[in-house]
Amino acid sequence: LAEILITLGIIGVVAAMTIPALMTKIKNHQIEAILKEDYSILQQMMISANEEGAISSLPVSNDINLIRSWFETYMLPYIKAARVCYDEQGCWAANRVKKLNGVDFNSTSGIGCGYKSVGMVLNNGSFVCLDDYGSSTMKAQFGISTKAYVSLIFYIDTNGIKPPNVFGKDIYILGFKEELGRLVPAGTDTTNAEQVKDCSKTGTGFFCLSLVKNRGWKLVDIK
Repeated sequence: LAEILITLGIIGVVAAMTIPALMTKIKNHQIEAILKEDYSILQQMMISANEEGAISSLPVSNDINLIRSWFETYMLPYIKAARVCYDEQGCWAANRVKKLNGVDFNSTSGIGCGYKSVGMVLNNGSFVCLDDYGSSTMKAQFGISTKAYVSLIFYIDTNGIKPPNVFGKDIYILGFKEELGRLVPAGTDTTNAEQVKDCSKTGTGFFCLSLVKNRGWKLVDIK
């Protein structure tokens, strides 16, 4: 009996040490697979939408009805979404989202990723939120250089409302680069050193997708 108890104790210790690491590995594999899938889905949608004139017709307006009409004309025909949110709850974790450094990523409205933004729930459960930004913000905040006066940023939350809702862990950023006619990871026009610095415990996590993509869609070990 003593030998059995000792054996069970050893098994329990080994299990306590290995199961959390195994669960983390499984979770990471799920995020990697969904992130790669989302990247492909959004890329194809944006290429098709841009060919129809989506960027050149992008409304620089806070009129949600105008934004809705634009989105349904240029983008919705090229993507399958379980739900679309026009400045309403249900497609983004809103004020639960944080940067890697622990700072809150507060949206203006507390509903979407920005003021009068559009959100989607993809069929695989991912939340996608898009908002428009000027070229200076595209470069300074998202590390994407573009000559376009206004362009688009896509936020991908790979597991929806579920935690951790943190950039670089389950939330990643894509932006449209007009010169290439396609979406690129945030941080594309920065150095590897800048990407590594941003994708750390002291950074925002915005540039993590550049590292993930360059690593063959393997998540970054945040340090």
